[in-house]
Amino acid sequence: MTSFETLRQDWLSIPEAMERILTSCVPLAQEDVPLEESVGRALAQDVFATATLPPWDNSAMDGYAVRYNDLVGAKPTSPVVLRVLGDVRAGRAALGTLGTGEAIRIMTGAPVPQGADAIVRVEDTDAEEG
Repeated sequence: MTSFETLRQDWLSIPEAMERILTSCVPLAQEDVPLEESVGRALAQDVFATATLPPWDNSAMDGYAVRYNDLVGAKPTSPVVLRVLGDVRAGRAALGTLGTGEAIRIMTGAPVPQGADAIVRVEDTDAEEG
């Protein structure tokens, strides 16, 4: 026969554990170290970038740069057809300004053309069929 005994609780509650930890912590002094020696350290204050890189909006995916208003009401059973002006790749300049009813094929990292306010993923189009 097996017998079991009841043990008293021997662990801390979360609030009690946090209190013990936080009361025993002491903030470290702030110090300046070269960047290459900073691995594994924590920042003493927030760091803010002084420049945006790249300094233009760029696409996070392959697809088509479009004007959102041109797509209102589009669905698989009622697609919108846009005239594709060309394509823009990462490292290249954007093509002119996008007008109503137009799209530009865009690659990941490429600058978003003027006039475009949305990117449609290539997977969400039927352009590859034609």
